[in-house]
Amino acid sequence: MINRSDMKKILSTIAGLLLMGVLVVVTSCGDDDVDPRLAVGSEERPAWATPAGLYQTYEFTMSVQVTLQDELLAYASDNDLMCATIDGEIRAVAALQRTGGEVYFPLVIAGNSGSGAVSLSYYCAQLKRIYTLDRWQPFTPGMSPTQDGEPYVIPFITE
Repeated sequence: MINRSDMKKILSTIAGLLLMGVLVVVTSCGDDDVDPRLAVGSEERPAWATPAGLYQTYEFTMSVQVTLQDELLAYASDNDLMCATIDGEIRAVAALQRTGGEVYFPLVIAGNSGSGAVSLSYYCAQLKRIYTLDRWQPFTPGMSPTQDGEPYVIPFITE
C-alpha cells in the first residue's frame, strides 16, 4: 500500500511533468510572426541591363549610393541587383558592392533636365523576389551621392 507521503511525491511529480508538457506546447505553438514580404518567392533573376549608348543619349547623370533597410540587409548576397528607372525606362543597373563591411549599390542614373522621378527595383536572390519603390527621388544631377556620408537607405518594405 502507498502511504500518504509517497502519494504526495507521485502527484507532485505528475503535476510537474504536466506543467512542463503544457509549457512545451505553448512555446512551440506561439505566433511565428513571419513577415510575408520576407517569404521566399519564385521570381527569377531579372535580365536588367543598361542600354547601349545610354550615357551618350542623355545630357546628365545622377550618381548615388543606395543600400538596403535592415529587414532586407540580412538577405543581401552577391547575386542581388538594383535597377533605376525613369518612366519605365532602365537608366542604371548595379550589382551589390562591399567596402569596409558596408553593403551598397552604386548607381549612375542617366537623364535630362526635367526628367521624371527615379524608381528603384531590387532583386533579392536569397528571397527570389523583386522589391520596388516607385518615385523614390526626382532626377537631380546635383544630388549628393550619399546622405551624410552614408548610402541612402531605401525603404522597400514599409508598414
